[in-house]
Amino acid sequence: MSAEAINIQALSTFSKDVKRLYKKYKNLPDDLKVLNKALKENPLEGISLGDNLFKVRLANSSTPTGKSGGFRVVYYYYDGGNSLYLATLFSKRDMENISDEKLVAISNNTSLLKVKKT
Repeated sequence: MSAEAINIQALSTFSKDVKRLYKKYKNLPDDLKVLNKALKENPLEGISLGDNLFKVRLANSSTPTGKSGGFRVVYYYYDGGNSLYLATLFSKRDMENISDEKLVAISNNTSLLKVKKT
């Protein structure tokens, strides 16, 4: 699939996470550009969490921790579709891992439910 074919959209939950984390990590916009490029090249880059949800590691260039101590991005992508939905973003410094309850909430997000029905 060509890089132009993937349409990456941020859900409101992701946008809120970006706004919150930007206050602490000023290089976040540059890090998100790297993520955008990587996901356009390979939308299945992350590890599968089930229900077409994926989690990918993203280096935090504001701190010298690399990917292991950087950000985690959870996104929804249906292989064969042309849209990828960024659902949530968190820093490993703030949250060690994402809970099963939060993953269920993401999967049941009303914005994603509309996408899943089409």
